[in-house]
Amino acid sequence: MNLQESIRRILREEVLNETKFFLRRIKFDDVKKRLPINAEMVYYDTETYKEFKYLLTLTAVEEIMWNDHKIHWEDLPSQEEIEFVTELSNMFEKTIRRLYNIYENK
Repeated sequence: MNLQESIRRILREEVLNETKFFLRRIKFDDVKKRLPINAEMVYYDTETYKEFKYLLTLTAVEEIMWNDHKIHWEDLPSQEEIEFVTELSNMFEKTIRRLYNIYENK
């Protein structure tokens, strides 16, 4: 294997490792447990359900990253964070919708 192939292999491995960045650190149950904790604050900081859904999940993920791993949001891979949070918010759609409705109907 020549140097160029070695570099390509190493870069490919780094990209694959980065895509697993959040999966290695975040347990889905931990996110689900944190959703109700921040729901009221996030509700009053957002204007639409779509914003609420994303921001609530983002808040839970970033709290876990800080509390459990001491990684501040500024140090997270941003594009991967967006994709991960979007996927999680879709996964917890029913829970998030229920929380939103609680505050919407107050």
